[in-house]
Amino acid sequence: MSHPRPLALACIASLVLGPCAFADDVDDPVVHERLRFGSLTLYSENDKYFAGTDRHYTNGLKFSALSTDLRSFTDPSVPAPVRGLSRLLGDLVQPDKPHKLGLSFGQNIYTPEDTQITAYQPDDRPYAAWLYLGAAFHVYHPPAEVDGTARLDVFEITAGVVGPAALGREVQNEYHRFIGVETAKGWDHQVRNEVGLNLVYERKYRFSTDGARTGWGADFIPHAGLSIGNVFTYANAGFEVRTGYRLPSDFGSNLIRPSGDSNSLRRPPFNIFLFAATDGRAIARDITLDGNTFREGPSIDKKNFVADVYAGLGFGTRRWQFTYTQAYRTIEFEGQDRYSAFGSASVSFFY
Repeated sequence: MSHPRPLALACIASLVLGPCAFADDVDDPVVHERLRFGSLTLYSENDKYFAGTDRHYTNGLKFSALSTDLRSFTDPSVPAPVRGLSRLLGDLVQPDKPHKLGLSFGQNIYTPEDTQITAYQPDDRPYAAWLYLGAAFHVYHPPAEVDGTARLDVFEITAGVVGPAALGREVQNEYHRFIGVETAKGWDHQVRNEVGLNLVYERKYRFSTDGARTGWGADFIPHAGLSIGNVFTYANAGFEVRTGYRLPSDFGSNLIRPSGDSNSLRRPPFNIFLFAATDGRAIARDITLDGNTFREGPSIDKKNFVADVYAGLGFGTRRWQFTYTQAYRTIEFEGQDRYSAFGSASVSFFY
């Protein structure tokens, strides 16, 4: 069965780029080098990046590692524990489906608008930090012969801690001292310590124009997912449109969030592209606003529907990918009078 609406969107995005068709990820191996192990990515997000603010979601840092197709890890030169894990995970999917393993470590920091007040501010966002580890399992469905649609299913578990143990005060204030600006004075009133666990699933599709991997083209990448846990519980959906030269055969340029990572099985010698995207969330729980689950602490009434709108530029080589994104987030809690803005920079190394 065809999907005319997404196909039409991809075609509209590439009116000057050529006719609409589809291409697989397995391009000319002379031009597109296959990954041997995977990718490493460092993300940095801050509301000082081209926004100049210091409030709400004020800083995020994440380091992630994502393997290439685990089916290639059966060579005797690969350490035995890695071969065993790849076989174990391979038993969960069909033999013809590439699958990958991802690991991540990160921290998000949130503050009220006025960080110089020492007293508790019941009408503004509480101080909070989320320090976490993540493990993700990716199942890739190559473009189908019928409609040429690529698909990625991501299952991720994140575990960590909120509260003083998440080291938000230390990271923010030490960095402020390093750059010579005022430290935040209200961290005594942050969300209390609580261990957090989240289960996340997200499905992504990719519709591409003809030649998007080998020349000028465009991608349309919709997604939808679900997160369940005591830290974040929500349903989300959104899409990305990107256009440029030799687009990576990944699933888009995401902000710091669960299930956001992806990489290409093959890398071109050079790529450059522009993109615009959105992600909307229907939120049942956000511990950084609702406060602790089993004890009293700082909290504020949240909005149940929040959206991110963002756009940026990416470029890369066989070994590197650089992306910068400017993001805008709608109002998250009662009494917030302005949207939030922040920048997101990422650099990936492929090996």
